[in-house]
Amino acid sequence: MIRWLPDASLRVKMMGAVIATTLVGIMVASAILFVHQALNQRQLFQSEVESLAQIIADYAIAPITFSDHPGTQAALDVMNGREDIVAAELRNSDGAVLARIGATDSEAFRSPSGDAIHKAELWVRVPLNHRGESLGELVMLATFSPAFRRTVDRFLPALGFTLFGALVVLTPFTWWAGGLLLGRLHELTWNVTQIASTGDYDVRARITGDDEVGVLTRNFNAMLDELQRKDQVLRQTNGNLAEEIQERRRLETAVVESSRIAGMAEVATGVLHNVGNVLNSINVSAQLVREKIDQSRVRSLGRTADLLAPHVEDPEPFLTTDPKAKLLPRFIVELHQQILEEQNSVKREIFTLTENLEHIKEVVAAQQRFAGTAGVMENLDPTELFEDALKINRSSLERHVVTINRELTPNLRLVNDRHNILQILVNLISNAIQAVKPIPSESRVVTLSTELDDQSTIAFRVTDHGIGISQENLTRIFQHGFTTRHDGHGFGLHSGANTAKQLGGKLRAESAGPGQGASFTLELPQQPPVHDDNVPATSAKP
Repeated sequence: MIRWLPDASLRVKMMGAVIATTLVGIMVASAILFVHQALNQRQLFQSEVESLAQIIADYAIAPITFSDHPGTQAALDVMNGREDIVAAELRNSDGAVLARIGATDSEAFRSPSGDAIHKAELWVRVPLNHRGESLGELVMLATFSPAFRRTVDRFLPALGFTLFGALVVLTPFTWWAGGLLLGRLHELTWNVTQIASTGDYDVRARITGDDEVGVLTRNFNAMLDELQRKDQVLRQTNGNLAEEIQERRRLETAVVESSRIAGMAEVATGVLHNVGNVLNSINVSAQLVREKIDQSRVRSLGRTADLLAPHVEDPEPFLTTDPKAKLLPRFIVELHQQILEEQNSVKREIFTLTENLEHIKEVVAAQQRFAGTAGVMENLDPTELFEDALKINRSSLERHVVTINRELTPNLRLVNDRHNILQILVNLISNAIQAVKPIPSESRVVTLSTELDDQSTIAFRVTDHGIGISQENLTRIFQHGFTTRHDGHGFGLHSGANTAKQLGGKLRAESAGPGQGASFTLELPQQPPVHDDNVPATSAKP
């Protein structure tokens, strides 16, 4: 009953409440009447027992006076047929028992209780006096239980018939009265259900009076008018909002693209710096080679050849008689030594040129890999990704004397977009270089590490011991346009965070505060995001 009662109709609940209240009221009133009647019955019973005891006492005086023991016993035996008399004794003035009936030997008779009401017991003591002389007393124990049972036996059937009659009468009456009182409320409920199911705010409830239901109906209709008006405004607002959302999405796409282009431009700028610095070195080396060639002693060898040319056919007279010929051996030895030194110097410069040209090739190759088609999933080595990012930043690392500490876990693989990952790593290394610039060169250390955080996530971590980040800025550092550098644009980290999210990972920053360095961690899944349609069938393992 308790389970279905909350879901029952209001009419059923009202009928149940009225019937239950009425029945409880009848039962309470009947209980009060029963208690009153029981108390009256007990008073009557007490009066009756006391009168009977007085009669028995008066009747027993004569036999006791004449020591008529059978007559004395006969005076008590007249009560043997009453079920409400438990026991009785006639005692002389010395306390000796002259006659008795019932269980007078029991402890209860010898120790009468003082709680006669709860025990349903009644003790009566009547003195036996004759001509001013005390002959003894009559002690009687009676019980109210038989009379109480008879009262209950008469009361319970009457109560049952009363409750049954009330139930028979109240059930149809309360059902009819509930329909009469709640009919309009039921109609209002039906209207609300129609509006909720169809969304038609044109439905209106019928007003049939000025009572509470009528006031409720009138206010309900007024509420519907207001809702209908606000619904129209809301629909118009939703239309405008949808247009604003489309425009916002277009702007966000443009901002993301601008951030991506700005990030690529920043990387390209780094590449140009690298190539420019290497070209400067190449230019210096080329200038030195040219100066070496211009200053070469090979020209002296030409003058020696001019000196020997007239004597080619017969060199002996020249070599034995001409003083200049005597100087030729020393001159040739010294010239050979000088030409050899020049040759070694030119070789060193050519080696430097070759090394710088190889550096340019590496930077260009890394940039070409970086500038590859975005969105293509490849099986990648995290260590190679860090090395490519270092090649693009190599010039800045050398110019600012930054030491790279590698803590790279071997044999890690992941399947993802090389272009986007490189863009993030290049930016993180560039930021780390900028962070360590203000500190002494011997302390400019940037640590690169990779690790498998769990069974499916690889962490790329770039840690520096530079200027650090305040807690206030640590919560804003990924916001679009926010930067702490005077020459920054605030695109790099914002774009990197968005790109990391698109790759199925995240980018987070940690710092103990200003001067305490910072650590940036790029977390990426070993397998590409599920929503990516370009996922190849190959495994991410080597």
